[in-house]
Amino acid sequence: MADTKVEMSTDSSTAPQNTNAASQPNNPLSRKLNKILETRLDTDKMLEALKALSVFFTENSLRTRRNLRGDIERRSLSINEEFARIFKDVKEELESVHEDVQAMSTCCEEMTNRLKAAKEQTQDLIVKTNKLQGE
Repeated sequence: MADTKVEMSTDSSTAPQNTNAASQPNNPLSRKLNKILETRLDTDKMLEALKALSVFFTENSLRTRRNLRGDIERRSLSINEEFARIFKDVKEELESVHEDVQAMSTCCEEMTNRLKAAKEQTQDLIVKTNKLQGE
């Protein structure tokens, strides 16, 4: 039997240099960190959000950081409840205006019917009056 020699290429240019580099995009912590580092802090929206946050997040302590999400959710709920209350008042006022408009419409229809009835009743009199004036 002939011995066959197999040569393996040891060219390091095709082999991965760092196995961590290949798995880095898949690492959730790395993705989060990169996202945070890439966030621009000088945008108008970010500055506005930070100003709004500074209104009720005054103390930077462990307790306030832990409760931040709950505080934001409670504040959001409070704002939404206030909006719902105000919107309910607006809805009630609009319903009142709608009722007034319906009453006015009914009144106008009644007046129109009365005018039509009066016109029908006086039509003969008007025709006779015009006939007499023409003679």
